[in-house]
Amino acid sequence: MRISYRMAVLAALLGSVAIVGARADSQSSTKQQSVAYQIDPAHDGQAQVRHLNPPFKQVWSVDLGAPVSYPLIADGRVFVTVANSEGYGTQLYALDRVSGAKLWHKAISGTYLWSNAAYENGQVFVVNFDGLLKAFDAATGNLDWSVQLPGQYAFSAPPTASGGQVFVGGAGSGGTLYAVDESNGHVNWTNAVENGDESSPAVGGGGVYVSYPCQVYSFAPITGQQRWHYSGNCEGGGGKTAVYSSKRLFSRDSGNNLIFDSKTGNVVGPFSALTAPAVFKDASRTLIEVALWNGVLSAINVATGEVLWTFKGDNSLVTAPLVINGNVIEGANSGNLYALDGDTGSVLWSTDVGSSIPGPDEQNVSQPLTGLGAGERTLVVPAGNIVYAFKGK
Repeated sequence: MRISYRMAVLAALLGSVAIVGARADSQSSTKQQSVAYQIDPAHDGQAQVRHLNPPFKQVWSVDLGAPVSYPLIADGRVFVTVANSEGYGTQLYALDRVSGAKLWHKAISGTYLWSNAAYENGQVFVVNFDGLLKAFDAATGNLDWSVQLPGQYAFSAPPTASGGQVFVGGAGSGGTLYAVDESNGHVNWTNAVENGDESSPAVGGGGVYVSYPCQVYSFAPITGQQRWHYSGNCEGGGGKTAVYSSKRLFSRDSGNNLIFDSKTGNVVGPFSALTAPAVFKDASRTLIEVALWNGVLSAINVATGEVLWTFKGDNSLVTAPLVINGNVIEGANSGNLYALDGDTGSVLWSTDVGSSIPGPDEQNVSQPLTGLGAGERTLVVPAGNIVYAFKGK
C-alpha cells in the first residue's frame, strides 16, 4: 500500500475516518442528487426526493444513438456516458434536467465501448477501460485534470466519488483499489486486492468496500488501511458491486451472497439478489432489502429473513431496483416501468416507455453499465439508446 504524507496528517487531524462516510451520506441526502451507480456512494439505491412520488409523468426523452449508462443527476443536469456508435470509446453527455437539451458533450477515448462516471462538488469523474481517469467541470465540460492510473490495464468498475476522493478499482495483474484526490488527480493511496474487476467501490460507515469472488475488503477512506478482509475458498475475476446500509454490507457472489457486519467483517447472514439490492428503513425503522432474483422482485426483512411481498410484473423484470420516498421503482425488458408501494408491493403506477429497459451487465465492457437514477425531483430511465425523464407529485 502507498499513502502520501499529506493524507496521513489529514487522517490524524480528523481523528476518525467515520467522519468521511457520514459527511458523504449527509451531502447526498441534503442535496437530493444522484451521484453514483444506484444513486449514492453506498450504492443502496434509496433516497428521499421531494416531489417525486407516483403517478409519474414523462417530461422528455432524448435518443443518444447508442447504449446509455446509469444517470448522474446534479446541479440541474443529467450526466450519462454513451457507447460510440462507430469504433471504440464513449461520449460523456450533460443534459438539461428540465428539458433534456444537450448542454455539452466530451469524447472519452479508450479500448472497448465502456466508461462510467461519478459526481461530487461540481465535478464529473469518468474512467475508461484503460484506466484513464478524467475530471470535468460539471457546468462547462472543461477538463480539470486527467491521470493514467498506474499498475493495471483493465478497468471495468464504475468510480465512486466521496469525501474529496475518487475511488476506482483496476485489474489485469492481480487487482488494485485506488484513492485519487478530486482536486488535482493525485493518487493518494493504492491497495492490492483480488482481483479488481467490476466492483464499484461502496462508501459508508467509515469504510470503502469492494467485493470479488470469495473476497471482500474494507479499507479506511483516508489512509487506505485495511479494516478487514473476508477470504473464502476461491478467487478470480468477475466482481460485483456491494451495497452498504446501516452497518451492513451486502456482497453478491456466484451462489454465495453474504451480509457482513460492515465494522468487523463478520458474516451475519445470506441473501438472494441477482442485481444490486435497494436497502432502506421503513416507517417503523425496520431494515428492508428489495432484491431481484430469478425475475421476481422481493421485499425482505433483513433481521428476520421474512419475505414481506413479491412481484413478478410482466415476467421480464431486469433492473436493479430503486426505493424513492418508500416507493419501489423497477424496470422491465419489455419497456414497462413500475412504481410499487414499498410496504405492500401493490402497483401504484406503471407505463410502457416505448423501448426495452435493459438490466445491468456487470461482467462485460461492451457498453457502459446502465441503471435507473433519481434526484432533484426527476426520475431518469435509460432504455437502450434513449434517456427518459419523469416528474412526480
